[in-house]
Amino acid sequence: MNTLFLLPNTDEEIIDTYDEDIIVTTKEGRIIKASTLSGETYGVAPEELLGKSVYDLEAAGIFSPAITPLVLRKKKKVVLRQDTPSGRKVLITGIPLFNDRGDVEFVVSYSYDMSQLMVMKEYLENLESEMSKVKGELAHLRSQQLHIEGCVMESPTSSRALQTAIKIAQLEVPVVIHGEPGTGKTALAKFIHSQSSRRNAAFIEVNCSAIPESVFDISFTGLDREGYIGLAAGGTLVLNEIDQLSLSSQAALFKLLQQPHTARIIAISHTSIEEAVTGGHFREDLFYSLHLASIELKPLRERPDDLDQGISRFLEELNHTYNQQKAISDDLYFHLLQLSWKGNFRELRNVLERSFIESESPLIRLDDLPITYQPDSDERIGLELDGKTLPHILESVEKKVLLNAQKRYRTTTEMANILGISQPSVVRKLKKYTSTPPGGKMT
Repeated sequence: MNTLFLLPNTDEEIIDTYDEDIIVTTKEGRIIKASTLSGETYGVAPEELLGKSVYDLEAAGIFSPAITPLVLRKKKKVVLRQDTPSGRKVLITGIPLFNDRGDVEFVVSYSYDMSQLMVMKEYLENLESEMSKVKGELAHLRSQQLHIEGCVMESPTSSRALQTAIKIAQLEVPVVIHGEPGTGKTALAKFIHSQSSRRNAAFIEVNCSAIPESVFDISFTGLDREGYIGLAAGGTLVLNEIDQLSLSSQAALFKLLQQPHTARIIAISHTSIEEAVTGGHFREDLFYSLHLASIELKPLRERPDDLDQGISRFLEELNHTYNQQKAISDDLYFHLLQLSWKGNFRELRNVLERSFIESESPLIRLDDLPITYQPDSDERIGLELDGKTLPHILESVEKKVLLNAQKRYRTTTEMANILGISQPSVVRKLKKYTSTPPGGKMT
């Protein structure tokens, strides 16, 4: 952009600028310089502004109001809104230029179309609103995670399950939660209850598989005392292991739930109820009564982020419980990440606590694991340097991880999913670390 110089020749041609609306006036209010954009702003040719008095232009309604008189009077920068003959509104700024005696000699003014400013303002306000909303949702989500005891919900799949739970909590509909034992189903049910309008009412959990068929109806309706449905009135009734009910008990439960009651029903199953219906093991009428909202919790072995955080969180809790400051060795940590954890969070915490108690030093090692969880000698991933270079150590670790995974998984596709690399990479690396290519089953 060209610099504006006030030359002695005040009749000099129009200021040559590209995209600025600039007008220069004398202390008498006569315009001596104007940009081409200024003429466009006021609906006249810029040459028509040169030499004119701002007072006359104000009287004619071209400048409404004129800014020069205000700057001359206040002797400081002035900002105001100006209406143009075309109906446009502009934000105009006037700046005084002083002479050696401290008097205002010239006034430089420049303006911007307020419609553009308003668009920008609206955009920025919308952007700020969206960012505040996102930050609020993230903060809310993080705060909710802290209240789900006994499990971690930070991996992509469990985060989606948690978001679904947050939305469902506000609705008065039955919920089905399914997943392997120890994945956090009951904890999630408690979370839904705590986030609902029923949070101050009862939370009743019933193990359906432990109720004999002969007393099934009485257990829920009561005889001399109140049954489960009555105890959970206005609150939440959790039907755990509902997939273990016999067909006759399922029929009885369906009839009970059709009767008027005020309990919110959360059904928990180890397997997919939908698949059980297809296989003829679960009644369709009960399925449709319960299956209005569904949440699946993946096993811990498919949630590496949660497994990683679970190890850290449980260790922190154990240190607090036992008033210790223990840590986990690197080779133990990597070994824990490779285990299948069929019991999920319950198994993980149990194994960590047993190892914590067994360890006689501040560092929990592989040898502190229960014997059935310890790796064979050829499976151990040693991280001792022993003068080895970093590439050699990393290659050794990669080889042991791959060979351990090959023993646990049937196909290279499964290995790729678990290790987070492509299937061709698994095949290539196995060929590198084994004398013969992977067998027919590893495809």
